[in-house]
Amino acid sequence: MTVSVDLDRSVADTIHLESLPGVVDRLIQQCHDIGAPAMTAIKRVGDSVLMEYHGPLRLVAELRTYSALSVVLGEYERDRDDGYTGAVARLRRSVTAGVLSALTGVEDRLGFRIDPLRDRWTLRDRVVEGLSWQNDPGGWQLNLTRSGGLLVGQVGPLHRSSRFPAMRRLPASTNPLIAAVLAHLLHARPGHLVYDPFCGSGTLLVEVHALDAELTLVGSDSSAAALVAAAANQHLFPSGRLLRADAVRLPVATDTVDRVISNIPFGKRVGSHAGNLELYPAFLAELNRVLRVDGRAVLLTEDKTLFRRSVQATPELHVVREVQLASGGLHPSAYVLERTRAAARRLKARSDPPR
Repeated sequence: MTVSVDLDRSVADTIHLESLPGVVDRLIQQCHDIGAPAMTAIKRVGDSVLMEYHGPLRLVAELRTYSALSVVLGEYERDRDDGYTGAVARLRRSVTAGVLSALTGVEDRLGFRIDPLRDRWTLRDRVVEGLSWQNDPGGWQLNLTRSGGLLVGQVGPLHRSSRFPAMRRLPASTNPLIAAVLAHLLHARPGHLVYDPFCGSGTLLVEVHALDAELTLVGSDSSAAALVAAAANQHLFPSGRLLRADAVRLPVATDTVDRVISNIPFGKRVGSHAGNLELYPAFLAELNRVLRVDGRAVLLTEDKTLFRRSVQATPELHVVREVQLASGGLHPSAYVLERTRAAARRLKARSDPPR
């Protein structure tokens, strides 16, 4: 039987949500938005969030800005010094009324693995002896690991690899957690036309669709290989259309796009800084053409100085927010762009019928 999670089962446990730099700020805000009684004692620890959780797991499972949900087993050094007796006791409590009680299909022998910790074999033996679980590195439902000073158990069915769909990827594809943050920053509303002009394999379109299925989605790319990958993922954004197009000559009419979202070339894995010197100003001019008067764009790049300079040279657009992120050794920023007030007034006056 496949192991899954009963998301409607009410549990009580101390949980740990692992995220990424920059993304964790959004995650902790989402947790505070849900708040009591489900989430209490919420605090940030590094790039993770700790809390006491009381309620159905669906509330936390539907958040898309964490990579792993873990049961907190205690302080690593203290648990190690007492022979992991406390950690085994907390696992037993979690099986009785906590997160692990919501696992279905495990019968009585939950499979676990252990990261390369000091005394990992002692921990393994304590778990096998105390709980009769199976040490199964190839088929685990619980991964025992260390996060900072904590010993935690990552729950397999609530790990990113299980929560996010399997997708065709490209070397520069957006990390799904970062894609989720960009989708939230978009503030798209039902009926909006959302366009990704550098869509790659379609990761951002997948996340926008997951956030709101009542959007009209369009993705384009100049790369045939990228569009092949996006087409393989299109079942995950079934309302979307894919086009082959240059981002500086988009096949849409002026003032027709409500939202633009994109991971634009950083000039590293894709393109070059020299190429971006021409690309960024030309793309922003095209963005200015297609965006509605009340439109918004969320763009991800690591070529930050050039991007900000290019925006300043596009007088009708301005940056209203920058969110600094990190993933895979890179430190890009998500920039939220809107029309300046003067530009919005001018465009609105031009579109209003004469009295």
